[in-house]
Amino acid sequence: MSIMTSETCLVLSGKGGVGKTTILSNVATSIAMMGKKTAIIDADLAMANLGLAFGLQDMPITLHEVLAGKASISEAIYDGPGGLKVLLCGDTIAGFQDADPAGLVEVIDYFKSRTEFIFIDAPVGVNEDIFLMLPYVDYVILVVTPDMLSMADALKMKIIAESFGCRIKGIVLNRVETMDFDEIMTEVKNTLKLDILSVIPNDLKIREAAMKMVPLVTYIPESPASIAMTKLAANIARVEYKPTIKEVGWFQRLIGKYRVKGIENYGPN
Repeated sequence: MSIMTSETCLVLSGKGGVGKTTILSNVATSIAMMGKKTAIIDADLAMANLGLAFGLQDMPITLHEVLAGKASISEAIYDGPGGLKVLLCGDTIAGFQDADPAGLVEVIDYFKSRTEFIFIDAPVGVNEDIFLMLPYVDYVILVVTPDMLSMADALKMKIIAESFGCRIKGIVLNRVETMDFDEIMTEVKNTLKLDILSVIPNDLKIREAAMKMVPLVTYIPESPASIAMTKLAANIARVEYKPTIKEVGWFQRLIGKYRVKGIENYGPN
């Protein structure tokens, strides 16, 4: 097998409920659909839920079994949309107790020679497993919502990542409304002092796709959140974003305004 140069991203959030897994599953799916060899790993050993994003819940072999020495890595990999490789994690207490987190390093290495992009869905908040993985990833992306609790917790995660010498690529700002947009952007930038990679609108279609257990980018690609996440994926994969429809509406106009003003890069045109 030829050696591939993979890019490994650990996706963090300081608190739960900010949409980290939703964004990660959609971005990884988009990159796979762009023809890139892509893998996504659910490394939340205690509270895994990535399988729900793909309708792959209750699979018989998961990362729990791999880390317990009961199965090989290849046995726990399932096919997602666009050829995406999905390494699920179980959700049982017994599986969690049997799993040895030290094996996460071997799991990451397994994909490094087989993919171009690796995305790791990390546990929420400060966790020893994150400390274990940080030295083995290329960069971190923080998912944040526009509220003080989320930003305060994200700041803690930023400090932890930087203490390991890990590069932080930037922030994905999720569930954004039109109200007080300028104030939110200023507050996030001043608090976290990081690039804002993407702004994801508060889109009700996200919940609809979640109920059907499919990524939004495959379910309703023309929705505002789909467009934002596909642009983010193109940015990460360094490919040209090619819209399939005419982008209209308040969100596209608003982001266009900020791109023109040069405040941040929210994805390629």
